[in-house]
Amino acid sequence: MFTDIETKKKLKGFADLIHPVTIDNFVDEYWEKQVLHIKRDDPEFFSSLFSIDDLDKLLEYSRPRGSSLRVVKSQQPLNPTIYENQDGSLNLNQLYAAYADGYTIVVNEIQRFWDPIKAMIQNTRAFTSHNAVANLYLTPENEKALSPHYDSHDVFALQISGEKHWIVYDDTHFKTPLLHSFQPIFQREQLTGAREITLKAGDIMYIPRGVPHEAYTTDSSSMHITFGVHSTQWLDLITKSLLHLSQTNIELRQALPIGFLNSDIDAVLPPNFEVDFIGILQKALTRESIKGSLTIIGEEFRTKEQPKPDGHFSNLDKLNHITLDSQLRKRDNISSKVTNNVSGARILFQGNTIKGPSQIATTLDFISQQEGAFYVNEIPYLSDENKLKLAKRLVRGGLLKIVS
Repeated sequence: MFTDIETKKKLKGFADLIHPVTIDNFVDEYWEKQVLHIKRDDPEFFSSLFSIDDLDKLLEYSRPRGSSLRVVKSQQPLNPTIYENQDGSLNLNQLYAAYADGYTIVVNEIQRFWDPIKAMIQNTRAFTSHNAVANLYLTPENEKALSPHYDSHDVFALQISGEKHWIVYDDTHFKTPLLHSFQPIFQREQLTGAREITLKAGDIMYIPRGVPHEAYTTDSSSMHITFGVHSTQWLDLITKSLLHLSQTNIELRQALPIGFLNSDIDAVLPPNFEVDFIGILQKALTRESIKGSLTIIGEEFRTKEQPKPDGHFSNLDKLNHITLDSQLRKRDNISSKVTNNVSGARILFQGNTIKGPSQIATTLDFISQQEGAFYVNEIPYLSDENKLKLAKRLVRGGLLKIVS
């Protein structure tokens, strides 16, 4: 399922999504603050990313099921048994019929099924340092899928085809909710400050989390893709700082008293609770603990996302033919980081972690910092034999690919 995003290079990264608004302007004026609507007057702006004609192929060949596919109308989902066959395939005729009857087709985490969207999500993650997922919505004319609600994550709505009319409301009482917290559904009478926005093909809209909104079509169908940004919050930083502290503070690792749910608070808390734990909590806000927290968050961030499929099987076929004159480079959109402690050196990247003795930390640093191609012979601080072993291990593990 290849489209021409790889050759056109029209959309290279996050900055292209919000063009002509600059990154600095977006961060200063809009991020977590207010809705942004960018009109483009360019219906083909997102054509290299996805199109309505691509959806049939995706549904037939990728077979999204379960939570990956929803068919919904006026907040009511259609029973999946209507459009899913027992062998795991989709009954496209039933999906076509549902769409003709006014149902919206929703493909959740569509980046798992479509290469160009996967590339853009990876670029967005890498640039923002926040997790992101993409969902697709195809809505027939004169219909709506969901009632007024807000999302607990930030949303970028990319209008792929047709038009969609949005109503966004005042968010004074709902600003910046906790990520993954309860998302209420509102009656329209409960909301104030209605603002109407029409997205046309090529437009994009940013909606901060906590902004109530709804969307509907009129005399045109609509396909849009949302990039949902699931931010790492300050709460996460402090929580991970406590996790880091727990490695050296046994008090945080000890169990609560047996039967604590059946006891009053005085029986649960130790005599010097306030003194002991306030001291520990203060340590959570030191630079050293915050640094440890960022290390944990960075490791989770890098290993959560799988690399973009890029024909890596063909690299594995060449594994035993690597020589000192072979040229290697990191796979596309791969970021890496090296850590070194008493347990050894590690190089962390999307989908995997490669471990080794502490002595090779500087060697791994060299590889991690490479932005272009390099020869196996250029790998420093190792014998020729160990250069080859490490090169093969990093290709096998998915960090590097063979250029020549």
